[in-house]
Amino acid sequence: MYRTGDTALTVRIPAAEPVVGRWRAAHDPSAAYGVPPHVTVLYPFLPPDRVDVDELRRLFAEHEPFDLRFERTARLPGLLYLAPEPDGPLRELTDAVAARWPEAPPYRNAHPGDVPHLTVATSALDEVEDGLTGLPVTWRVGGVTLSAFDGRSWRDTAYFPLGRPPEAEFGFPGELRDRLVAAILSGEKTATSSLLLEYEKEGEPLPSAGEWSVLVDSAGRRIALLETSEVRVVPLRDVDDRFARDEGEGFADTAEWRAAHVAFWTSPGMVAALGERPLIDDDTPVVAERFRLLDRW
Repeated sequence: MYRTGDTALTVRIPAAEPVVGRWRAAHDPSAAYGVPPHVTVLYPFLPPDRVDVDELRRLFAEHEPFDLRFERTARLPGLLYLAPEPDGPLRELTDAVAARWPEAPPYRNAHPGDVPHLTVATSALDEVEDGLTGLPVTWRVGGVTLSAFDGRSWRDTAYFPLGRPPEAEFGFPGELRDRLVAAILSGEKTATSSLLLEYEKEGEPLPSAGEWSVLVDSAGRRIALLETSEVRVVPLRDVDDRFARDEGEGFADTAEWRAAHVAFWTSPGMVAALGERPLIDDDTPVVAERFRLLDRW
């Protein structure tokens, strides 16, 4: 099915896993090789020793992040897929890569005019389509992933942000940020929370699931790449123990999480940043965000 040394450029759609995961496991052979839900930008790409990572980084930086919505299925011969809408930005990425490296035509020219798609099944198409639930799926495309096939499975080898990703700053520079950054790099911290008031005061949009951002340390150095996987705005009372523990700061439960966060949100630094002392109670809106570490620099 795949050749050792094959490479691929894809847009990953983790939010589709709850919808298509069990169907792909049974009816999409690529899932057995470690391929997650995705839309292909270009496959196969160049042999690993010919991949110019810096050139790819420059190419994808010329394209801005974009939002996708998957709300319907469609078919190609022998293939059931989720249709990404709009598909124009995906086509533009494929066209840009194919124009720069014409020696790597999509699908080895086996499927001329192929359309962007997220494969769900290559068998039992009627059964899968009838049983599929959970649409629509929405996702913000923050970048493109380069993967290589080692003869047994596909493994990610590089990540290329679209545009210039925003900086992710955790806490204030100094001891607190150093501790939070260390927890992120170790994998202990996979969640974070902020007051909705912070975004309102700064006039910034909320992060979106799929957004890529660059982790910044206390010295202002860009040291890692993160991907937001979930964003919820919830009343403070709805933050649960699991989320508190996933913040990776040693909280045993929400009581400890709440005490520490109330202390931070009402600290002199935060009061100065907000221009007011926030009122914190059970109804206070909290932005609860989950993320994953993609790459360290």
